[in-house]
Amino acid sequence: MADGLPAGRRRALIEADIRDVHRQLAEEELDAATARRLIERYRQELDSIEAGTEDASPEQATPGRSGRRTTGTLLLIGAVIAVSVTAYLAIRPREGGFVTGNTETQVDLSEVTNEQMEAVIAANPDVPGVAAMRLSLADRYFEAGEFSNALPHYLGALEGTLDLTRRSRALARVGWMSFESGNAGIARSYLEEALATDDGYSEAHLFLGLLLLAEQDAPGALEHLEPLLDEDLPDGIREAIEERITEARRMLGSGG
Repeated sequence: MADGLPAGRRRALIEADIRDVHRQLAEEELDAATARRLIERYRQELDSIEAGTEDASPEQATPGRSGRRTTGTLLLIGAVIAVSVTAYLAIRPREGGFVTGNTETQVDLSEVTNEQMEAVIAANPDVPGVAAMRLSLADRYFEAGEFSNALPHYLGALEGTLDLTRRSRALARVGWMSFESGNAGIARSYLEEALATDDGYSEAHLFLGLLLLAEQDAPGALEHLEPLLDEDLPDGIREAIEERITEARRMLGSGG
């Protein structure tokens, strides 16, 4: 990376490198350990740039765990994984999107069909706002369990411009789908990157906690699951997380 470039340009190039590593990981051109090392190195470069930047914008600043997202919708979705988890948490900001190339016209995406969104995305691949629409469409497919339809849209959205929370969501959900497909190493890389992007994104903590629990890493699972109980959770979600925490504590021999 050329040190003579402006900080903003250097940051953009490093972020492009990170996206390329994720693409290679998803396409199995890189193994999970190599991808993790590369991403860690790129993250260190980003941190060094940020350390020398006096006025970081709100989008560049990564919120700490104390700033965990509490706005949006808590969603209960059925799932079955190796540890018999049947519920998981998602915090999804309310969001609109663009249904034409005119960035002045915002449309409520709840009124737009999947087919219409697919058509607009295909017709406007270079419009900045299309990344948010791709993410919204990917979320629909994800929540319907249509992972093969969701994956390309998440990866496409990650190539575009997203705020930190949306980017974290895309990374976390690609990670979860990888875990569901039996690729725990790839899943962990995506989930760790999701938390490096936005440590306050609760869904990423939940997914990583469940992955670690499935791998019999009880201390690691508790580190990510226990803080979720500080959230204002619906009873069904709270009970599901409490059950997983109890399971992790039993692994440690400390009882329920």
